[in-house]
Amino acid sequence: MNNMSAKKIVGIIIGAVVAICIIALIVIMTLKIDSLEAQNIALQKSNGGEIISEEISNEGLWNEYSYKIINGDRWYDIEIDGFGNITDLETGSGQYPFY
Repeated sequence: MNNMSAKKIVGIIIGAVVAICIIALIVIMTLKIDSLEAQNIALQKSNGGEIISEEISNEGLWNEYSYKIINGDRWYDIEIDGFGNITDLETGSGQYPFY
């Protein structure tokens, strides 16, 4: 009887861990952004402009986005994580360093 109870407890624990993993995966898939949303975030941060370069890198379950934007005499190099957070921003005026 004790072995049966231990097996039930182990089964419950394994089931709970699997349920937590599934819930975490659903949350990640729901919160991540796509390329169009990342572009909109980058263009908002640069107050518009023209995207002259876009790179998408796959980091596990989500992508990371990198945009080079020119807006008038200002340039922007913006990196956005898979959840829409700006992780790196460089900006300047004059000659564009990425030509």
